[in-house]
Amino acid sequence: MDCFAKLGRDVRSPPRSTGALDPAARARQEAFYASGPRYDVLVIGSGMAGLTAASLLAAAGRRVCVLEAHDAPGGYAHSFRMGDFRFCAQVHYIWGCGPGERIDRFLEKIGEHETIEFTRLDPDGYDHVVLPDGSRVRIPCGLERLAERIDERFPGQYGPAREFGRILERLRAELGRLPRTIRWWQPLTRGHEFLALLHYRNRTLGQVFDECGLGQEARAVLIANSGNFMLPPSRLSILAYTALFGGYDRGAYYPKRHFGQMVEQLAASITRRPGCHIYYETEVTRLATRGRRIESVTTADGKDFRAPLILCNADPPGMARLIGLEKFPESQRRALEYEYSGSAVTVYLGLKGIDLREYGFGRHNTWHLEQWDLDQTWEEALTQDWSRPWVFMATPSLYSDEPGIAPAGGQILELATAASYDYFRGLRDTNRARYEKAKRHVRDRLIDIVSAHHLPELRSHIALKVTGTPTTNEEFCRAPRGHSYAQALTPANMGLGRLGSHTPFENLYWCSAASGYPGVNGTIGTGMELYTELTGDEV
Repeated sequence: MDCFAKLGRDVRSPPRSTGALDPAARARQEAFYASGPRYDVLVIGSGMAGLTAASLLAAAGRRVCVLEAHDAPGGYAHSFRMGDFRFCAQVHYIWGCGPGERIDRFLEKIGEHETIEFTRLDPDGYDHVVLPDGSRVRIPCGLERLAERIDERFPGQYGPAREFGRILERLRAELGRLPRTIRWWQPLTRGHEFLALLHYRNRTLGQVFDECGLGQEARAVLIANSGNFMLPPSRLSILAYTALFGGYDRGAYYPKRHFGQMVEQLAASITRRPGCHIYYETEVTRLATRGRRIESVTTADGKDFRAPLILCNADPPGMARLIGLEKFPESQRRALEYEYSGSAVTVYLGLKGIDLREYGFGRHNTWHLEQWDLDQTWEEALTQDWSRPWVFMATPSLYSDEPGIAPAGGQILELATAASYDYFRGLRDTNRARYEKAKRHVRDRLIDIVSAHHLPELRSHIALKVTGTPTTNEEFCRAPRGHSYAQALTPANMGLGRLGSHTPFENLYWCSAASGYPGVNGTIGTGMELYTELTGDEV
């Protein structure tokens, strides 16, 4: 059906978002299981860390079985269809895709570097920041260029902005030199190599802003993208900011054939290997232990899986509860009691009869601010006041010329802002009508802001609109509390007390954003490092 036939219709997500597991696919899964396969590795979950480790192990000749509760692979990078449009759940741009960089090395290792290609967002402005006074600052690659651009718009801020950039450069260099595993004695013997990390390890972004003497305008430019971190500057770790902002500073990328193709190709790189399977709509409900090993993994439909090696790409606290928290030592129980990161409301718009390029959109994202103080913005949004929110605008149909996510003559605009999980979960559980009304309120507020400042005729070109809340993330991405990045990216969650890959069980390893670091680049790195640890094969 042509989705343009019902102009402006509002679509609610069905229980199954893609229909990936049709009757034929289910029959194939049943046939796999009935044949009594023997696996070398079980991977619970097919988010990006799980897909990475599974594809590397499959390429190395291991018989790999992936158990996925959803009907599609990819976690937050999975895509879903609505009408004639296809939206990626939560990922908009990534980093580390340039020649020789992490994602490029991974794809070459599994033989997919020619099938999964990337386009680069505009290096002279991969993000555009629209400020409360109506001015626009393009975020370029190159921290010195960024300081110059801030000073052009706000004279007198070059010195503080450049000093801030130098701190990021020092931290980035030291982060790049950190050993994969830190032994207890290394801070004593090698601490002099990491003086900036030691000095700033417990600092927030807001504290470093203060140290550099940045004005409110420069601060707003530098943290307009707070939605990338799901924290305001007063809570965000400077180390987390350095990793992501520094990554995009080297280049922001988008998959040439969109995230759907990227994820599907990674899944295919597993299933085309002999003895390797992915089971969808296969939720793990029990992990039986014997001594210091996981003996078997049982699913909701009664299937029993066994393998010498088990990698968990699912929520670690949830899996630990299935195993029994009493079986974990106190140190790991503490590591599992982390604060989940924040979440968002996302509005997915399918448009017709409009070319977004004519309104200043292109191969960049746009961050719109209604007020200078981002801490205040976050406080208001998390208490259900969206009168002055930050608004993220992504236009994936402009990032690549390849078809596949919008029909001919159509384009995609995605909007997002911060939201409280507790608020939406409470409404959904007690009053569905109020829940739907709250969704519409945030959606309409974001559309109003974009219409007032960027696209005056937006409403008349909306062919399809879909709204997701933190509870949507929880349902379709299996993210407790709708979290975006596992742990909140506070200083307390960015140090040596982070979870790590090891469990008290000899054959079970954590492999997720919680045990490594978040984002597509971070989770791919998590899967790569665990593969190297298990096999000794350096990627």
